Amino acid sequence: MPFNSYPYFIFLGAAVLGFRLLESRALTARRVFLLLASYAFYAWWRADFLALLAGSTLVNYALGREIEARAARRHDRRWLLIAGLVFNLGLIAAFKYDTLFVSTADQLLGLGLPVPHFFLPLAISFFTFEQISYLVDADAGKTHNYTLLDYALFVAYFPHLIAGPIVRHNDLIPQFRQTRTRNDDLATGITLFTLGLAKKTLLADNLAPFADAIFNAAGRGMAVGPTDSWLGTLFFAFQIYFDFSAYSDMALGSSVMLGIRLPVNFNSPYKAASIIEFWRRWHISLSAFLRDYLYIPLGGNRGGRTRRYLNLFLTMLLGGLWHGANWTFMLWGGLHGFYLAINHAFRHATKGMTAPRRLRLPLHVGAVALTFAATTLAWIVFRAPDLASAGRMVGGLLGGGHSSIVSFSPLAALALVLLTGIVWFMPNSMQILWRHDPALPSPYASEPVTAPARLSWKPTPLNAAAYGLLCIVAVLALSNLKPFIYFQF
Repeated sequence: MPFNSYPYFIFLGAAVLGFRLLESRALTARRVFLLLASYAFYAWWRADFLALLAGSTLVNYALGREIEARAARRHDRRWLLIAGLVFNLGLIAAFKYDTLFVSTADQLLGLGLPVPHFFLPLAISFFTFEQISYLVDADAGKTHNYTLLDYALFVAYFPHLIAGPIVRHNDLIPQFRQTRTRNDDLATGITLFTLGLAKKTLLADNLAPFADAIFNAAGRGMAVGPTDSWLGTLFFAFQIYFDFSAYSDMALGSSVMLGIRLPVNFNSPYKAASIIEFWRRWHISLSAFLRDYLYIPLGGNRGGRTRRYLNLFLTMLLGGLWHGANWTFMLWGGLHGFYLAINHAFRHATKGMTAPRRLRLPLHVGAVALTFAATTLAWIVFRAPDLASAGRMVGGLLGGGHSSIVSFSPLAALALVLLTGIVWFMPNSMQILWRHDPALPSPYASEPVTAPARLSWKPTPLNAAAYGLLCIVAVLALSNLKPFIYFQF
């Protein structure tokens, strides 16, 4: 049930209405209602995989409670944690990476093994990572004897289930026990959802056909020309930006309507002046997960600069592979690991140096442009169906090829100018709806905002009319329906 679909609009309306009607009832009734609604949401896609979600929840909950019970016996506790990691990573490997690993072994070793083709369960990467974080936190004594109902709802809660944000147990479970919603939750949630829907239907989905045509041509073996390569690369860079921004807004907006705040997951990443800052703004919850549960356990910045750069590279390499069973994703992660290592080395080499005041703005603009260029180049291997296609796209950027799939026209130039204006010069959704409280973290800061969003919106009649019109236009554009890019992960 995609967020950008009529069935979801009906489902969300029913879920919000039912939840609010139960506001005067016992908290248990409200949580049971949300859990059943979340299971119905997941079962809409494929009912048989609901058993996988529920089974994974039960196994991890049992392991977590047993780990908590053995708090004083570190050796026994550690074996339970290892068993949990094997179980969760084994699920992902079996369903998501079986084809990649077996086909690669066949190609390299000539084993002739039959290549399995399991159907990929929706959201398995997201709910598995969340449960791994729960087990690790249970081993560290950071969990609080949650009930099965609370834990199951934390895993299955529908606004974040499909494509994040990757939430922590302490982000959500305390909020499930709130007694009442806020007065402005409905207006805030609907406005945020409307902004996301507009980004998806009016921007991302209208860029997709042009980017798809060019990348698909490269996938068919065509030597893509310079104009096509540049347009395809830029159109996809903007498409994935608005697509993921739209999903993040709609996920947070859906949850706010229920009075529950999810962590901020997207904060104008193309405004970043370095790759380090980019990953503090793009998929913030994934960055935080990789840092806390992979980079730091690998050794983090302990052991010297060389070890730190290696840990960064390995973390991003595995983070890239998490996105999908294709070596292009691993290369994409490796590129970002390489970028991060260079960025940290540059910061170390220039530590203590200060640019003259008159050069600060030009240097900042140059840093933003360089960061955008580096991330856009990496998007090529992220989007390309295989490495050969990515090579043809890069060859086109460098002047190779002669095809003319999409002509550069005044309309294309105008589109790029408008997209540039929106991305770099307009406030993002968090900045529009953030509660103005100096005690709260600012969405303008480059540091990651991992706490649940402090969103509050009391629109004027004019604002309400404007957003209502925007919602109508966005809904009318649903005929060009495309799934969210991150739904495939």
